[in-house]
Amino acid sequence: MAASTGVSYRLAEGTTIGGDMLYGSGLRRGFANSEHLPSFVQTNASASHSFELGALGKLNARLSVINLFDRSYELRDGSGIGVGAPQFAPRRTLYVALSKPFTF
Repeated sequence: MAASTGVSYRLAEGTTIGGDMLYGSGLRRGFANSEHLPSFVQTNASASHSFELGALGKLNARLSVINLFDRSYELRDGSGIGVGAPQFAPRRTLYVALSKPFTF
């Protein structure tokens, strides 16, 4: 079982903050997939702002944090049918993105 939710809010002209959460009940594991891993929750957050740069036009900047609380959890433990190796969720990750919209 899995569930996700998210929200975003515009603070001021051109500025938006947001967040989302992902819940998983734990994938199957063990002999004949008869057991399962512990459940997990991952929280992500973001903020974006649009800048007007005069003759250069509009520039969009975004900051995203994946796994905000740096909760380490195992997605698969390498046991079970058709699973070859353990896999883990990403650690806290920070992304910065700049984009420039073009009009033709």
